[in-house]
Amino acid sequence: MMHGPCGLANKKSPCMLNNRCKKYFPKEFVESTKFDDDGYPVYKRTDNGRTISKGGVPLDNRYVVPHNRYLLLKYGAHMNMEWCNHSKSIKYLFKYINKGNDRATATFYNSSNDGESASNVDEISMYYDCRYISPCEAMWRIFKYDIHYRDPPVERLSFHLPNDQNVYYSDKQPLSSVFANEDIRITMFEAWFKANDKHHALARNLTYTEFPQKFVWIDKTKEWKPRERGFSLGRAYYVPPGSGDAYYQRCLINVIRGAKCHEDMMKVNNIQYESYKDACYALGIIEDDKKYFDGIKEASYWASAQLLRQLFCKLLNDNCMQNPSNVWEQCWATLSDDILHSRRKRLNCPM
Repeated sequence: MMHGPCGLANKKSPCMLNNRCKKYFPKEFVESTKFDDDGYPVYKRTDNGRTISKGGVPLDNRYVVPHNRYLLLKYGAHMNMEWCNHSKSIKYLFKYINKGNDRATATFYNSSNDGESASNVDEISMYYDCRYISPCEAMWRIFKYDIHYRDPPVERLSFHLPNDQNVYYSDKQPLSSVFANEDIRITMFEAWFKANDKHHALARNLTYTEFPQKFVWIDKTKEWKPRERGFSLGRAYYVPPGSGDAYYQRCLINVIRGAKCHEDMMKVNNIQYESYKDACYALGIIEDDKKYFDGIKEASYWASAQLLRQLFCKLLNDNCMQNPSNVWEQCWATLSDDILHSRRKRLNCPM
């Protein structure tokens, strides 16, 4: 298959845009097939002097369109097959896997008996934005199989910094009775401290998130009691990484066992630290930003460079990286993977 003629020989060719071929023909002569810096193949085009005439214009190897001869003759259409042997090409080839469910727009309307459309048309009720369901999913729903279920039960665990707990009372309740009531200031988190002191043998070997497996929270009496039956998982409330001490405290409640007070949460190997962040560093929980660099690198195998840049901006907005400039220095090449292709496309310049 030959492209053209185009360019100066035929400025009215459909492929011409701004006095240049938008398919970037003619190509350059290449002695052997290779890959460019972006991972795209540059096919072999030898300068053997052979030409054919098309529209009175001689065309050489630079105008040959990549094609599969067998498929071209069998189906009578331009078809080409390429061997996908580059990891960066796979994420573009299978990008539609990550697009989610297909959507369809359906139109419903009523017609009169004589075949003419009704004059009173409600355009809002005519159109429905629908979700396309595949046959497998439709069969699953028709036979009423379980779509989702919850097992085992989950206990939401609240926590707070020292003297930072919420106190709830009625607006009609006298302040004197509020201050006199000691139980009103007891939270689920501080009751955990008391349980560690009361049930030493059983409680001291559990972290705060493991506590619901062996204990039950009694909200009426504001205390943890040993569990007699059943099972439950503990999950602490989410805290953004940019929240300071609250974030580091959440990291510690998944590690520290048997704490009797807030100070015990900041004690590592019998060394008392002044802040939750220092205790996290001592335990090696927040050594560096390697996990963010590894996450960007892992996502680069399937995500486009634009999505990777959006991920990096999201990390910056969440203020979760200890040293963002260091992460940028390590993965800037991955984040700018498509910069050359984008610039060439914008400037309409193939090389």
